[in-house]
Amino acid sequence: MRFIDDFFTTEVKIYKYKVPIFDMLFFTILTCLGLYFRMSLFTIRSGDYVKAFADWMRECHQAGGFAYLGIKPGVSEASTFDYNCLYQYVIVILHYIGGSIPDIYLVKSVPVIFDYVCAITVFRIVYHVTDKNLTKAMMSYAVMMFLPTVVLNSAAWAQNDSIYTAFVLLSLLHILKGNDNRAFVYLAFAYSFKQQAIFFFPFVFIIWLKNKVKIRYVFWIPVIHVLAMIPAVIAGRSWGDLLGTYGRQVQMFSRLTMNYPSIYTIITGDLNTAVRKVLISAGTMATAMIIGIISYYIYKKKFDVSGRFMITLVVFTAEICCFCLPAMHERYGYIPEVVAVIYGIVNVKRLPICVALQVITMITYTRYLFGSTVLTLWPLSIAMLVLIMIVGYDLYLQMREPEVTSA
Repeated sequence: MRFIDDFFTTEVKIYKYKVPIFDMLFFTILTCLGLYFRMSLFTIRSGDYVKAFADWMRECHQAGGFAYLGIKPGVSEASTFDYNCLYQYVIVILHYIGGSIPDIYLVKSVPVIFDYVCAITVFRIVYHVTDKNLTKAMMSYAVMMFLPTVVLNSAAWAQNDSIYTAFVLLSLLHILKGNDNRAFVYLAFAYSFKQQAIFFFPFVFIIWLKNKVKIRYVFWIPVIHVLAMIPAVIAGRSWGDLLGTYGRQVQMFSRLTMNYPSIYTIITGDLNTAVRKVLISAGTMATAMIIGIISYYIYKKKFDVSGRFMITLVVFTAEICCFCLPAMHERYGYIPEVVAVIYGIVNVKRLPICVALQVITMITYTRYLFGSTVLTLWPLSIAMLVLIMIVGYDLYLQMREPEVTSA
C-alpha cells in the first residue's frame, strides 16, 4: 500500500464515529464549499426579505431590542411581525450582535447555520439506518451541502425552513433510535418555530399505531410551545395574542394554492372568496380522511417496521399533506424534499425520486425568486402525483416483505 493510501485510511475518532482521514478531508472541503456557495447568494434581496425580514429588523432596531417583543403586531407600524415568537427572539438576538454587519447577512446567517444542522442530522440518520455505512452517510452530507432548494431557501430567499426542519430531523433520528422523550422534545421545538412541522405529525401518528413510539411524551409539544412564549409575555404581549398566532396565519390566505404544484392547480383562480373558503375547508377534511385511510391500512397490516420503512413513510405522508391541503406555499414541501435525500441514499434505486422532487421545486422556487418561463403549474402537479404514487407503491412493497429487519 502506498504511503498516501495508508495515511488516508488512518482512522480518527470523532465523538462516536471512527472516521478515516480521507473522509475528514472530504467533509471539510464540502463544508467550506457549501458555505462559499451560500455566501455567494447573500446579496440577493428576495421579496420576502424586503417585505418582511428587513422590516422586522428595522422595527426591532427602532424598538431598542427586547422591547420589540412586547409590541402587539398589526396594531401599528411599530410591529408587522406575523411569525411565532421563537423567531422573533432570533430577530432580537441579531439586533444585539449585529453591530456593523448588514441586516441581510445577519438574517440569512441563521438559516444557513441550520442548513448545517440539517446536513449533519441527515448524515447521522443515514449512518444509523444503513448500519454504520460511512460512505453513504458522507454522500448524504455532500448532497445536503448543494441541494438546490435548501441553498436557495436560506441563502437567496432568507427564509428559515431549515430551522424547524432541523428539529424535525432530530426528532426522526431519535424515533429511529427509540429515544421517544427526546424525539418529542425536538418535535415540540419544531412546532414552536413554525406550524409547518405538522406535516410530520401523520408519520408520528402512524408509527404510534404500530407501537414504535410512546405517545405519552406528546405533552412536550404544548408545554414547550407555552414556555417559549414567556419572554414575550414578560415583555408585554398577552397570552391570548401569542396563542392565537397560528390561527391568524391560517386565516391569512384564501388562495387554493400559493405556487405549490398541488391538486388545486386544476381549479381556476378566478373563484370568489366564499367558494374558495368552502373548498379550503373541504380540502382540509379530505386530506384528514386520506391520512386516516392510510393509517388504518398500515395499522391492519402485520409486518416489521424498519428504519427504511419509516423514512419512506415520512416522504409519503408529508407529500400527501402538501399535495392535498389547500393554500400551500412552494416552500412547504421542505420536509419531504430533505428526507427524500435520505430515502434516495439508503435505496439508490429511489434516488431519481429525490432528483425529480428537486427539479419540480426548483421550477416553483425560480418562479418566485427570479421569474420563470413555466407559466402553469398543472403539469408539475401531474408529475408530483406520479412521484407520490411511486413512493406509495414502494411503501406497499415494503409492507409485503415477509421479514424486515428493524433498524
